[in-house]
Amino acid sequence: MNQQFDILIIGGGQAGRCAAQAARAVRPDARIAILGDEMHLPYDRPPLSKDVLHDLANSAACEKLSAAQFTDERIEVRPGERATAVDKTARVVDTAAGHRYRYGQLILATGSRVRRLPLPRELDDDVFYLRTRDDAHRLQPRLRAGANVAVIGGGFIGLEVAAAARHHGCTVTVIDLADRLLARVFPDAASRRVLAMHRAAGVDVRLGARIARIEQGPQVGVRIALQDTAHPVHADLIVIGIGVIPNTELAQQAGLAVDDGILVDAYGRTDDPYIFAAGEVTRHPVEGRSGLHRIESWQVAELQARAAGATAAGEPRRYDDVPWFWSDQLGVNIQMLGHIPDAPVWVMRGTADGAHSLFAFDADGRVTGAIAFDAGRDISALRRVLAKNGRLDPIALADPKVSWRELMG
Repeated sequence: MNQQFDILIIGGGQAGRCAAQAARAVRPDARIAILGDEMHLPYDRPPLSKDVLHDLANSAACEKLSAAQFTDERIEVRPGERATAVDKTARVVDTAAGHRYRYGQLILATGSRVRRLPLPRELDDDVFYLRTRDDAHRLQPRLRAGANVAVIGGGFIGLEVAAAARHHGCTVTVIDLADRLLARVFPDAASRRVLAMHRAAGVDVRLGARIARIEQGPQVGVRIALQDTAHPVHADLIVIGIGVIPNTELAQQAGLAVDDGILVDAYGRTDDPYIFAAGEVTRHPVEGRSGLHRIESWQVAELQARAAGATAAGEPRRYDDVPWFWSDQLGVNIQMLGHIPDAPVWVMRGTADGAHSLFAFDADGRVTGAIAFDAGRDISALRRVLAKNGRLDPIALADPKVSWRELMG
């Protein structure tokens, strides 16, 4: 099969869909196609660890466009069509099925894959990762009352899985090498709040825990031996959430600039004039920070991908938004906006055991970001502050009697 597309997109996830829709809006007459590895229509991943693990009936929450809607928008979707090579000189993509597609513009929206642990094959039935829709459908039926679930990794995915498992009445143990949860992205106060939430919900959290080995249990399930303790963790199943690896292999094979992600400008353009990249596989400019950054979030999969799609279709659209992320755990909504690592000053607004936000201030006294617990209004207000000059009086900010209208003058 040899076909020609004006805009060809590799990657059947949220970024691929958004890039295609943005391109269609710019070029109503273009022939657009999406090639996806999975045997599904493009879908969003955030609901997997939230809605779908709670109830498989929520799987439809992942789908933003039906097959009929893709047809109506004249976007051709080819599920299970895995791209294997890109010839940027001839502008051709080859697939594992032996098909060859020519393109006018190519958008790489190849996403990421989970980082795996080297484990014995005999554990396969009881070891789970969560990245794809199929992963969620395999895991969810095992989350049943009385099951012992061990979660390796205290990041967002691991903690959302732990929350879902507790929702189903599982006994849950979270094991993390770091000395606090979400250590890579949260300050100590926010980490302590999340830890308190999970322990109050009955999750056994083991921090600073080094795994010596993982093996079959004495009868069934899995046995996790930890260093520095003679008491192993016994589980019916383990879920591993230790990060992801960007799928840059096609870009590297094509000779594009790659460094922990595909390097793009604020418009999603690579160093080849006919190739663009979208979503979390990219390293792109970010408002308020120097250099290029790879960010794993809904916002990038949605908005950066739309910018790349519009640009590829001939209408340059800039993306360098302030980073935003959210997580739902144990009935608590957590949002993070802006730049927060290593902030020298933190100011709390609200009550430590209730709805509150932690605001990060830099050395010049400007607010740079915040983490909010059930305080979405603070995030909305902070967007307006960051769009101006980032100036807030930290003393007034800490006083909940001072309204946001007064704070912003």
